[in-house]
Formats: sequence, C-alpha cells, structure tokens
Amino acid sequence: MGDAQPAAAWEVPAEVNLHDHVLRSTAAAGDHLAIVDLSRGARREWTYARLRAAVAGLAGWLRRNGVTDDDVVVVLTENSAEFVVAYHGILAAGGVVLALDPRDTAEHWRATIDTCGAKALIAETALKPPESALPVVCVGATTPGGTAWEDAVAAEPAQARPSGGDRTAVLMSSSGTEGVPKLVEVTHRNLTSNLGQIDHLHLVHGDDVVLSVPPLRHIYGMQMAMNPSLRAGATLVLGSTPFSAEDFLRDVTSEGVSLSYLVPSVIAELGKTGRPLPSLRMIVSGGAPLPSTDGTRCAQALGVPVVQGFGMTEAGCVSFSPDGVEVPEGSTGVLVPGTEVKFLGSADGTESGELWLRGPQIAPASADADGWLRTGDLVTRDADGFLRITGRAKALIKYKGHQVSPVELEEVVTSHPAVSEAHVAGVPDPVAGEIPKAFVVLEETVSLAEITAYVAERVAPHKRVRAIERVGAIPRSSTGKRVRPPALRVLVTGGGRGLGKTFALALGASGANVVVAGRDEAALAQTVLEIRQAGGTATHVALDVTDEAAVTSGVAQVINECGGLDVVVNNAGTPGPTGPLWAVDEREWRRAVEVNLFGSAAVTRAVAPVLTGRVVNVVSRAGRVGWPNASAYAASKAALISLTASLAGELGETGRVAVAFDPGLVDAGITRAHLDRGPTGVPWEDEILAWTLRAREAGRFTSTEVAADALVAVATGAADHLSGRYVRVEDVKTERVVSR
Repeated sequence: MGDAQPAAAWEVPAEVNLHDHVLRSTAAAGDHLAIVDLSRGARREWTYARLRAAVAGLAGWLRRNGVTDDDVVVVLTENSAEFVVAYHGILAAGGVVLALDPRDTAEHWRATIDTCGAKALIAETALKPPESALPVVCVGATTPGGTAWEDAVAAEPAQARPSGGDRTAVLMSSSGTEGVPKLVEVTHRNLTSNLGQIDHLHLVHGDDVVLSVPPLRHIYGMQMAMNPSLRAGATLVLGSTPFSAEDFLRDVTSEGVSLSYLVPSVIAELGKTGRPLPSLRMIVSGGAPLPSTDGTRCAQALGVPVVQGFGMTEAGCVSFSPDGVEVPEGSTGVLVPGTEVKFLGSADGTESGELWLRGPQIAPASADADGWLRTGDLVTRDADGFLRITGRAKALIKYKGHQVSPVELEEVVTSHPAVSEAHVAGVPDPVAGEIPKAFVVLEETVSLAEITAYVAERVAPHKRVRAIERVGAIPRSSTGKRVRPPALRVLVTGGGRGLGKTFALALGASGANVVVAGRDEAALAQTVLEIRQAGGTATHVALDVTDEAAVTSGVAQVINECGGLDVVVNNAGTPGPTGPLWAVDEREWRRAVEVNLFGSAAVTRAVAPVLTGRVVNVVSRAGRVGWPNASAYAASKAALISLTASLAGELGETGRVAVAFDPGLVDAGITRAHLDRGPTGVPWEDEILAWTLRAREAGRFTSTEVAADALVAVATGAADHLSGRYVRVEDVKTERVVSR
C-alpha cells in the first residue's frame, strides 16, 4: 500500500466545469485587468469583463457551428490572450480542448486534426495552419472560409451550462513514461482537483501581477500560471516567444510583476544578468529539473526565493515548495494533499525508487486497474516529506552493471564555476556497455580534463564522467527540458586511408556525423561503409585539396547535406620527397607544400563562413624540430603550426578555435609507409627508416587507439583552452583516454 498526504482543508470539487471553477469567482472583477498580452510586440489589455464576454461569445459561436458536448476543438496559437479565450470558450461550450504545438509541422497538425475527429479549428493565421473543411475561427487576417476572431467572440453567448466531473476537458500531448508521444485525456475533475491541491501549498493572490513564460498548452503553464491566476482574479502577463532574461527584466519592471513562472533556461540566464526588482516576490521554476546552482545564483541575483515543483501531463502538479517554508536545496517540495505514493525499489523513499502515484488528479486512462500511475521518475523523500528527483528509470546509464543517474551528474557538473549548463547522457561503449558523457557550456576557458577531474573528486568511481564535449548551447524543449545536442558534424580530409581513416572511424564511433574527403572515392566509400556497419553516421565527398574549385564545390555539398559544419580536421597530407634540398625534384617539393599547407588553408577558407566550432590541423613534431632529408614535409608542417596560431587570433571572440594537433608517431599513414617500404639502399631513405625503428623500439610510438581518442577529444573541445597552440596527445588526456 502507498501512503497519503493529509487532506487538511482540501477537498475534491463537485461536478463543476473547469471553466466555471476558474472564472465564476471573477464575476464582479469587471474592469480589473485579467490579461496583459505582450506576445506580439505591442501591449494589449483585457479586463475580466472583456474576457468573460469573449469566452461566452466564442462558446455561442461554437455551439451554433455544430460543436456539442465532448466534441474536440483544435487550438493553434502562440501564448496569447486569444489562447486563453479559446481554451475557456471551448470548455464553456462543452467541448474538449486540443492545443497544437506552433513549432510543429503542417503535416503533423493535419494528421492530429484528422485523427482526433475535430469539429472546429481556432488558428492564428500567421502560423499558416493547414487548410480545413472544419468551421474555422481566424486569429489575425481572415482566411477564405474562416470567421474573423472579432466576429466569433462577439457572437450571442451560449445558454447551456455543461457539467464537468469525469468528462474530458483537455487532450494533452505527452511523451509518457515510455517516451512514446501520445494524447492524454485529462478530465475536468483532474484539473479542478489539482487546482485545489496546489492552493493548499501555494497561493496566487488577487493583487498579484503574474508573468508566465511556459506554453499555456502544457500542464505547467496551464495549471500553475493561467488557471490559478484567473481563478484568483490576478493579472496574467504573457511574455514574448521566445523569451530571454532581458525580456524578463523589462517586463517585470514595466508591469510591476510580483510572481513569475519561468523555465530553467531563463533562470540560468538570470543568474548571470539579473538584478533586484522592487515588485518581485517570488520566482517559480518548472517544466524541467532546475540545477541547484542555477536556482541559487538566480535567487542571489534577484534577491527573492526561487522555488520549484514537480509535475507531469498525466498527474498535473505532483509536488510543490510550500509558501513561506524553507525548502532543502534541490528539492521539488512536498506532495500535494490527497495523493497516495509508493516508491518501487524503496520501502519508504529514503533510497531512490520509482515513483507511483494515486489521487483525483491522475488522468484515468494513464493509471492501472487500481488507479496507480507509474511515473518513470526516480525519487527520494526525506524525513520531512521533501521530494528530490534523482533521474528517469529509462534514462539511467548502465555503466559496467552500475546504474548512473544523469540528473545527479548534471548537478555536480554545473556546480563547477566555469560551467553554465550541462547535459549528461549515456553513450555506447564496447567495454562498459555505456559511459556517462557530459555536454557542457562554459563561461570561461578551462580544460575539459579539469572538469572531469572535478567531478571525479565528488562522485563514486562508477559515476565519473568518462567522455565530455564542449558545445555552444544545450538545446531545450518548449517546456525547458534539456535535450541532447545534435551530433557533431565533422569533415575529415584524407579520410580514405591511413591515419585519416583511423580518425574518421573513431569520430563515427563517438557519435559524430562524419564526412570523409579525399581523392580516392573507392577508399572513401569503404571508410563510410565501415563507419555505418559499426552503427555510425557518415558520408563522403571526393575532392583534391589542391584544386580550389573542387574544394569550393565539395564543401558546398557537405554543407548542403549536413546543414552546416562544426569541425574540420585537416589531415590530408603527403610525405614529400626524401633527400637533401638541392637533390630532390623541385616540383615534388612544391607539391608537398601545396598539399600539406595550401590544401589545409584552402579547406579552412571554404568552411570558415559556416563553421561553428573548431579547425584541427594535423601536424607533426617534424614541424617543431625539423627533419633532415624530409625538408618539404617538415617545412610545410612548421608553416601549418604557424598558420594555426594566426588563425586562432583571427577567429578572436567568435567562440571558434584552431588547434595544431600532433598525434605522435602512430603506426599508420606516413609512418607505416616508411615501415612497409623497408630498406631501399638510398642513404637518406634508410636513415629515416632506421630512426623510425629506433623510436618504435624505445617505446616512443603512440598507439593508434590513444591517438584516435585524443583526436576525438580535441574535436569535441578538450583543447579549446589551448587555441592557437601546438597540442600533443598528452596535452589532452581526458577521462575517456585514460580509462581504456
């Protein structure tokens, strides 16, 4: 059996329609501001009298156009006053609200409309909604066959007063506990019950000015911001989309905002740029886990509490930080009243266990036969009842049989002073099964090895970050949840054979989207095939790095196919002629410089306008110390090292870097060619061979695996703090490199 939170003064509402439950208490509000809409760049005011009239008018229009009880009406608008009117107008007509994501595709909108059997559509014409034979209300310019918004909301009010109870109020999109998108039927009773549960822990007051950022179509924006604000008779301020910390500071100041519902990405920004604002009393975070460090920084910057709760589409608000109570750092508060809970894998929740819930707010179709909802979230509960989310059961990283929580690691990674954001995910590993990989956004230039060492000092050995990548930003969903950054797009020249092929295979195994370039198309195709057979993503483009036209067209092809480029690895090279400078063929000498130096410069010139991350020029120790009887090779690599330093300065403050990477003496490529050729009887060729053999016998060779791991580390940002420098394998030791 589970245990239940005490109900206190809270009780389940009767068979009331959610619309009546929210707006009936505002009948006397009249001229008080209900909504200030800043979503379209101009300030628009809606009083409660105007809001109620518009809701009633739209309900009447829907009824006269064939919408009856339990019919689905689709809403396709951004956060706006029109969304609020549409939402409550549909409920007042007895219909079911289905709000579509404005960021989605027209094909998906059309499929959803057809699948759900919608009876009407309310759409913002600027979003270019799909053509429909349904009755359509147009927000903005009227489309052929549609009814103007102003005409619809001015229609004769509907007289019916539909009930609520267990009738479906809203169809809401959810990824569910299994990660499969679905529509969840949420009832009037679910939503009205949950509003009462929330009130028991957190109140919106009638004199509050409430700024809402999350989408109102999501449970957080709907049940924490929109409905509680309107039910209290407060003023709801709707910000622009997208929304930034700068927008927040402006809107709070201009509107006198006292309470704001934000997403973690904005809170992270405010921790850096925020300042105290006289009207503000509280910040609420929701939609995704809030790292403790971000919450603390924001609270210090603004001088107000930053609290959070935990919720989901199928269960509304599950827990919240009670008003006026000091909440443990990182907690999502206590359970809302009337909720039964049990922890799968933990008797009392003191150890991390999967959270199961039962209560009147649980969407019926999401629960099992006994009314229990399996959330898929791993949670602990302390002696005072405060919950802490430790991860997702499905998202746990399985490292050598150990379970590692990405959420726990993200908290540790973001506590490093140089890290502003982080996302941790599991990546496949042939030995460990999966290893924890961190994607980090840095506020200052530090070694990624410093960050992995910092984490290693604070976690158990099996929880260490064993791969790390520096990225410009962590993508987020519309509710603020971090999502894994897209695969790194890497171009490797000379990728058909030798060391270039080794690098390409390693990058493919790391999860990068690899493009290999070179002159031998058959060899390139083989490299691509091997990457794909190993489960990676790759393609190829045939080009000669000394042919400017071929480089230009080849890079254009890469950009077109990949949508851009993050990293270029200039590996294409030739050993050049061997022998004294005065004895070798001048044309061969020039050819080596053209390939090794001018080829790298040509590729860099072509990719620079679109490159987002790094130029990695593959060089050699010969470029630092010279190489008698191989002067063309040594001189070209020396020039490439110098070019890299100059390029780093030219990239300046763009966030892009250039590194001269020396993989060491690797038994591949040019070194392998010397070994394969063997003694030739030519003194200088045999001298180079003898030196190579002595180096191998002395243990000065770098293993192919270590060199490849180091290249992957450089490509993913491990040497960004060394931009412009000559970087050796030992300079970029990462946890991934030393853990093999």
